[in-house]
Amino acid sequence: MGKRILNLVFIVIFLLIITLPYVFAHRLPQGRISEMENRTLAGYPSLLGEGNRINTEYISQFENWLSDNLKGRTLLTQLNAAVQYSLFQRIVKTDTMEGNEGWLFANRAEQIEEYQHVNLMAEAEVEAFAQRLQGLSSYLEDRGIGFYYFQCYNKEIIYPNMYVESILQSDGQSRTEQVMEAIRQKTDVRLADCKEEMMEKAKDEIIYFQYVDLTHWNEKGAYMGYRLLMREICKDYGQVKALEEEDYQILVEERGTDIYGFAYPYLEKCPQYQIKEPEAVEVTESVSDRWSWLEYKEHTHVYENKNCTNDLKILLLGDSFIRMFLKDDIAESFSYTLSIDWLNIPNIYKIVEEYQPDIVVLESVDSSVGGIAELAGMMDLG
Repeated sequence: MGKRILNLVFIVIFLLIITLPYVFAHRLPQGRISEMENRTLAGYPSLLGEGNRINTEYISQFENWLSDNLKGRTLLTQLNAAVQYSLFQRIVKTDTMEGNEGWLFANRAEQIEEYQHVNLMAEAEVEAFAQRLQGLSSYLEDRGIGFYYFQCYNKEIIYPNMYVESILQSDGQSRTEQVMEAIRQKTDVRLADCKEEMMEKAKDEIIYFQYVDLTHWNEKGAYMGYRLLMREICKDYGQVKALEEEDYQILVEERGTDIYGFAYPYLEKCPQYQIKEPEAVEVTESVSDRWSWLEYKEHTHVYENKNCTNDLKILLLGDSFIRMFLKDDIAESFSYTLSIDWLNIPNIYKIVEEYQPDIVVLESVDSSVGGIAELAGMMDLG
C-alpha cells in the first residue's frame, strides 16, 4: 500500500512539473517584446495553418513558445548570465564577444569576415563597383550636384589590439582596402576615408565605445568623422561652415552596460557632444507621407535650418554611423537635410528628382561594402 502511494506521489509531482510551466506561461498570440534580449518572443502557435490545414510545425513552434514565455524566465536568464560570467568568464549573449581588457565586440559574421580578410571581392567585382560609383558621381555632377563617398569603420578595425585574440587576421588587403584603392586609382569620386586618422588618434585616446556599444565610435570619434567629412565638403563649397569644438558643450558621463540584466563589471567614460545653440529643426509634418515609399522609412529624417547662411540642400544615404551620431551636426550647416538609409541606393534617381539636392553623401561602414556594391549594381539613373 505504501509503495502504491509513493508511486502516486511521484506521478503527481511529474505531472505538475510538466504542466505547471504551461499553465503559468504567457499566452499572447502575437508574442511579447523582450527589451532585455532586444527581440520579439515567440507567440502561441495555432494548430491550423493556411487554408485551415494542420500546422506541421506546431510541435517545434510550441517548444519555442514555451521556452520564451515561461514565468520567471527573465530572472532565470539574468541569473544564468551572472553565474556564467562570474565563474567561467563566459558571455552568454550570442551576439557579443569579449576582447582584451574587457572590451566588447559584435559577434556578427560580416564583421568577423571583414576583420579576417576572408571576404575579398574578385578583381572584376571591385572594378565594377568603382565604375558604378563613378557613374553615380558623373550622373550627379552633370546635374550640378556634388557627390562624396564616406567610408567609416567598425570598432575592431580601429582597435585591433583590443579584439578577440583567437580571431586571426590574414595578411594583405581587406575588402574595404580593395575598394578604397580602386576608387582612388580608377575614379575621380570625392572620397572621405577616416581610417588613417582614426587609427592614429586611437593610439592615445578612446574614440570608440569600449563596453556600452559593440560597434560604433563614441561621440568624440563621431566628431572626428564629422570634421573629416565636412573638411572634404568645405573644399568645394566655401560657403559651408562646419561646427567647431567650441560650438559644443562637452560633458563626460560614466556608463556601464548589462548582459541579459547582469551588470557587466566595467564602466567607461563616455564623452557627450551637445550643440550649444542648435538651429536646425527636424521636420515631422508630412514627412511620412512624402517619403512613405522609401526603404527603412522609419529612419528617414528631414531637417530645416532657416538661419543657415547658405541655401544648400544635402542628401545623406548612410547607416547608423550617420543616423545615430552625425545627422544633427551635419544639418547645422545646410538649409535642408534629408537623411535616409543606404538601402535606398537603387532608387537614387527618383530620390534626387524628388528632393533636388545640391550635395549627396553615400556613407558605408566596412562590413557593409559588399551590400552597397550589390545595391549599386541595381541603381536606376534614368
